[in-house]
Amino acid sequence: MAAHLLRLFYFFSFLFCTLPQPSLQTLPADFPSFIYQECLVNTSSSVASIFSALQNFSVMAVQGIKYSEASFSIYDRNPVYAAFQCRGDLTAHSCYVCVVDATHHLYGLCPNSLAARVQLDGCFLRYDNRSFFSLDLNVSFSICDSQETSDVTYLTAIQEVMEGILSLAPKQGGFAVVVNNGVFGVAQCIGYINSSECSRCLTTFSNYSAYCGSAMRMQISSGSCYYRFEFSNFLDTLPSPPPATAPAAPPTPYAAPAGDSGSKVVIIIGVMIPVLGITIVGIAILIYCHKKRRFKGARFERQPSGLLGKSLGKVFSLQELQTATQGFHPINKIGEGGFGDVYKGTLLDGQEIAIKKLKSGNEAQTKEFLNEVNLITSVQHRNLITLLGCCVEDSQKILVYEYLPNQSLDGFLFGEAQKKNLLSWRTRYEIIFGMAKGLAYLHEESQFRIIHRDIKASNILLDNHLRPVIADFGIARLAGADATHLITRVVGTRGYLAPEYATYGELSDKVDVFSFGVVCLEIITAMQNRAGSLVKLVWEHYEDGKVADVGDRSLGNAVATDEFARVVHISLLCIQDNPKHRPPMSKITVWISAATEILEKPIKPAFLSYSACAQSSDEQATSRSISSANLATSAEKSTN
Repeated sequence: MAAHLLRLFYFFSFLFCTLPQPSLQTLPADFPSFIYQECLVNTSSSVASIFSALQNFSVMAVQGIKYSEASFSIYDRNPVYAAFQCRGDLTAHSCYVCVVDATHHLYGLCPNSLAARVQLDGCFLRYDNRSFFSLDLNVSFSICDSQETSDVTYLTAIQEVMEGILSLAPKQGGFAVVVNNGVFGVAQCIGYINSSECSRCLTTFSNYSAYCGSAMRMQISSGSCYYRFEFSNFLDTLPSPPPATAPAAPPTPYAAPAGDSGSKVVIIIGVMIPVLGITIVGIAILIYCHKKRRFKGARFERQPSGLLGKSLGKVFSLQELQTATQGFHPINKIGEGGFGDVYKGTLLDGQEIAIKKLKSGNEAQTKEFLNEVNLITSVQHRNLITLLGCCVEDSQKILVYEYLPNQSLDGFLFGEAQKKNLLSWRTRYEIIFGMAKGLAYLHEESQFRIIHRDIKASNILLDNHLRPVIADFGIARLAGADATHLITRVVGTRGYLAPEYATYGELSDKVDVFSFGVVCLEIITAMQNRAGSLVKLVWEHYEDGKVADVGDRSLGNAVATDEFARVVHISLLCIQDNPKHRPPMSKITVWISAATEILEKPIKPAFLSYSACAQSSDEQATSRSISSANLATSAEKSTN
């Protein structure tokens, strides 16, 4: 119920901006969430009333509307025109968060502008004192990757994605996603142009090399359309494939005139031949299915019925994975845990993969495997790990993930200083934000309500642009309608477990919120929460008003002090004793993105006073078990 009420406050989705002066930028190592902003037509007076009027769009966003336009007046005389549009793959919540950020950019940097526009990674926002609701073919900006490729396969894939986009977007309401050979492409036209104008606009981008040469990724925009491609999944959600087209109805048989016996014979033959053919085909299918069922029964005789899900991605053969890992050679092992080992592999086409090979064993391990398969393939989000497929053969149960070379966050925070130095304050803040968005999606927006149960630094992977990806759903469970569940087996990692879960087995999404708060403190301090020591340290500094003293010293003076203090405040709210006092993840994303949101004061957790005793008694408990923390670590590294 709370989630539905919160959605009533979702702010309006992003505005498609038009930028009059073309500009060319080289894409930095971390693809920017903020791309472009321009303040136009400055005035000596404040235009705060414009931003107040723009908030009327929030009602439309609540209704799931991703584009709208409006006109209104300020000072009872000056007209203002505005429009917003969400990129089609964004969820309502992601769109809301992005637009809030965009609005703050405009309000903070353009407080005296009668016209302004901003583009973020996922949303656009614009208002103007002149009408702009017409086709604009002028290229506003292009952002190109500094890395180029001469590989014909890649260049062909890029070209095919572009051709697919040009064909589909005008036919699909101005938005299309095309994925081809590892290239993800998206295009969108502004809502106030028609399909022919959309096609005309996107055609201006058809020769992308004119703007970015042979870049591995690119964003380009004109006043009326937008195109982007990358060799990684940057989409918030992948659109569902279109439903299969129903077969056409058979033609109506020719009706012969009455009394024409020859025609009757033709009709009888014309009917019986198709019927006979269908019967033969049906019998053949039954025989084939029967043999296939017997074959599968022989191969998977120890596999309980119904284990395989409906959507398993690609089904790899065991031979294919053995070849990719050189027979699962120890040199390719990148992690191990209680449920199995993790290997890095390379397919014949050169694609690198991470392979989690579960140990053959009991029913619980089999369910663990299938739970992960069905769970991960049911959700698609840019901050969640991508499962490529699986293998169930000769008693082997194997998961195949995308491989992320940067591996897990803990390797950056607690490893070599050289790696930690790559995590600037801005990067760490974006990692926290991305984690929050991924968990909010799992808890409230995915098809199933999902509780991860083992959020920790080693389960947060970093992609090539240091964006966070939540991994290891092997211990996740689908939650039912009730918020709280009693379980008999606690799964997780010490230092990250919520007290009600570790002690009583009470499971809710607030368990993930608690773990998220701990990870946030680790990110900003670069210290591990051993036996609750970090939480205690931060709380003491918070009480003394000296939270800045616990920050990672390697950040130097580059820390935004207000943001740092806000992250500490949010983290302490996440680790409250009472789960009801912990905020939902959707609210946390709002707090992170909107600095104006007032936060309530946290209460000192009681467990800080007896954490040592609780830990000792917990270690002696025999009624519950804690899974090995190494499993998650190895899964991370494997999926990395």
